[in-house]
Amino acid sequence: MFKFDASSIDKSLPVPVGTQLYGLLSYFLSFADLPRGTKLQSVRQLAAEIGVAPMTVSQVYQQLRDEGFIEMRSGLGAFAARDPGAPSEQINPLTLLSRDIDAILAKADGLGINAMSLVSMISARAHIRSTETGLKLVFVVIFEEVGRDYLEQIRPTLSSLDQITLVTLDELRFDEAARQLCFDADLVLTFGNREAEVRATLKGLNVFGLKFIPSQTTRQTLAGLDSRARVAAVSRFKEYIAVMRPSVREFAPHVADVVVTYTDAADLKAVIQSCDAVVYASGADDVNELARKGVPCFEFRHVPDPVALDTVLAPKLALLRQGKATR
Repeated sequence: MFKFDASSIDKSLPVPVGTQLYGLLSYFLSFADLPRGTKLQSVRQLAAEIGVAPMTVSQVYQQLRDEGFIEMRSGLGAFAARDPGAPSEQINPLTLLSRDIDAILAKADGLGINAMSLVSMISARAHIRSTETGLKLVFVVIFEEVGRDYLEQIRPTLSSLDQITLVTLDELRFDEAARQLCFDADLVLTFGNREAEVRATLKGLNVFGLKFIPSQTTRQTLAGLDSRARVAAVSRFKEYIAVMRPSVREFAPHVADVVVTYTDAADLKAVIQSCDAVVYASGADDVNELARKGVPCFEFRHVPDPVALDTVLAPKLALLRQGKATR
């Protein structure tokens, strides 16, 4: 059963508990290694642990269900509906061709065409069609500058013929040209925890949520914090404020004093200046200017999960290319 530290929910913050709980669960259901079918705490168990009305938890579960993060099983409870770290459910794309290859060989044999001649014909045809099998991709990100870094980390998984364009969530919401890029694309990529939002905006399109993990630099920096330090963990978005404390503690379990806040908080400056180290989520870079001189400030940076790129995204792209080449 998936459980989390109830102290991640901070009732002293001017952010509704339901909002904090949604952000925390959607984050872990997107990025943690939770196998599909992992049972979540019941509504009553979770409500009692946090100290809120069951209706608050029930509403969060309903939202997570509607967005595809969890599934509700009658009489059994809530279960993870995704498996971010699992290989693609499809079999190896090459094996999908086995019957077609057998059929082509049989037909060629009937026409008196030997196997070597057939190989030459296929090779020539592949060369002719090579320029037709590149994919048009769109990567929907939150912040453009950080998104470009992510894009470079994803690019090695792509073919040299693929074209990928960066679009921000704000552009997706308000820019018709940006939406048209998505409608013209073979696949729209985004973050796992933003997949439902992007799907809702681009109804009917092929949207794929990438799994991200904390970068090695982030892990090492957190592990190197002084155990006596008071650490400020700053979120850019209110709904993900509850994610910050368990994220820091995952790699810095020796640090006891972690205070969370967000960039629009009225007491942001006072909190940061009372701390010995500052960890901020991507997009909250401005907090650097608020820290006392000499206090370490660093970004909690994520990177695309290389295993998921190889075992989930790459096979999906191969199938898309295969389908596009045969059209």
